[in-house]
Amino acid sequence: MTTSWSKLQQIKRVEELATRLGFELTAGRDTYQRDGGNLIYLVPLDDKFPHYSRGAEIFCGSIEDIELWLKGIEWAREYDEMLKLSNDKKRVEREQVERNRQLMQMVKTGKKIDGAYVRIDDTYFGLDNAYDDEIPF
Repeated sequence: MTTSWSKLQQIKRVEELATRLGFELTAGRDTYQRDGGNLIYLVPLDDKFPHYSRGAEIFCGSIEDIELWLKGIEWAREYDEMLKLSNDKKRVEREQVERNRQLMQMVKTGKKIDGAYVRIDDTYFGLDNAYDDEIPF
């Protein structure tokens, strides 16, 4: 199989856009190998999106599908900023609040909290009750 120079450039461009938006490209763990195993997956980069579990597959598709999806995310962020609904600073602050909430739940329960939807001893910690307890910092 050969790959053209333009396809390599596209892959590099999509990787850079994904990293800038807080994602990384990975091979999928799809056991059925849809599309012959040619699907590429987006997962959160490090703890960039604390509401998702580490390794959560946020989106999957061809390189073209992923490029369009990422451009849509970029457009939505720019539009929110234009309307003064959100910006990078507010986004980072809210993500830090979620990290702090997870840390406090981990201290209380002694179990690692990975993402916002977690079940511990038949108690669900999620977005609906994530901010019920005041975070002391």
